[in-house]
Amino acid sequence: MRAVVYKGPFQVAVEEVPEPRLEADTDALLEVELAAICGSDLHIYQGKIAGVLPGTVLGHEFVGRIVEKGPLVPFPLGERVVGSFQVACGECAACRKGQYFACLRGGVYGFGLALGNLQGAQAKRVRVPFARHTLFPIGDLPAEEAILAGDILTTAYGGVRPFLAPGMSVAVVGSGPVGLMAQMVAHALGAGPVFAIDPEESRLEKAKALGSFPLNPKAEDPVARIRKATEGLGADLVVEAVGGEGEAFKLALRLAGPGGVVSSLGVPTVEKVDYPWLSAFSRGITLRSALANVPRWIGEVLALQKAGRLKGSFVFSHRLPLEEAPEVPPLPRAPGQQGGPGTLKQNRPPAGGFLPPTPLVYHGLPVCKVVCNKTRPRRGF
Repeated sequence: MRAVVYKGPFQVAVEEVPEPRLEADTDALLEVELAAICGSDLHIYQGKIAGVLPGTVLGHEFVGRIVEKGPLVPFPLGERVVGSFQVACGECAACRKGQYFACLRGGVYGFGLALGNLQGAQAKRVRVPFARHTLFPIGDLPAEEAILAGDILTTAYGGVRPFLAPGMSVAVVGSGPVGLMAQMVAHALGAGPVFAIDPEESRLEKAKALGSFPLNPKAEDPVARIRKATEGLGADLVVEAVGGEGEAFKLALRLAGPGGVVSSLGVPTVEKVDYPWLSAFSRGITLRSALANVPRWIGEVLALQKAGRLKGSFVFSHRLPLEEAPEVPPLPRAPGQQGGPGTLKQNRPPAGGFLPPTPLVYHGLPVCKVVCNKTRPRRGF
């Protein structure tokens, strides 16, 4: 079968690879209808993830139909499903506590030796371990909406839902894909004013379209603006959706009001950052930071999607065939190299029954901050 394969830093190719086979009674095989690229895939492309060997099939976001299954998989053949990017067994001590991201037997598709050495989903088919706890039926939900539930939308939901009460003020630092999803979730769950902070006007336009108040830190002080709007207090909930070296995290702590919560979703690229301990202590700030816990929240997300309350496909910027994945422009590449990796893929057969060339899309890359055709690397946070 054809698949997008990692060949080494700044090198991907579409190649013939062996079709996956069932390896356990809990496995399912999916015919992939749609697959996407995440910013973490870009880390692999740039050679920053140890243990990803040349020949690894990329991709951990996908929608498809079950075409083969083991006897312990409860879904019928032909069921249309979205996969959680986190593979979780559902039975270990961590899973029994609902901490699926810490599953002792789990992994992530296409992420190499450190995370289960599972082949990814930018391919005709993908093997899904522990399918009962990793696949979720989607019915007739459009694929470009459903695929978001497997990663970035549910990541955002898990960073907002546990801490939000109706009417709370919310500030979101960063209006990339996850930041926009966090704003959409906050609006859907009854937040009060939602403030979107980002130095890129094109992103702030998307935030404004969601109903958020756009704040450009290059033009005004977001701390002063939010305090003025909240009777001098600050935001009840601050979502940090940037990560990186910690500048956004530091701003998030300053934005939180007394008794507020800072929910950090951005992936850090440094091991430690200065923490204003005394200030946070005196204001009673709660800090929550963790990997996404997709299996915990995806059921609620899919229910809201099916009800039309969450519609996030506006973050997709490119759609192209699988065969064109290595040429997708314009992504970071090695000096002198042309092209880059692609992302979103569709495998639904036409009425005649044969499989057409696979279209791909990518929904935004947190490292390069690609959203809605915005491809210039971010400055500031």
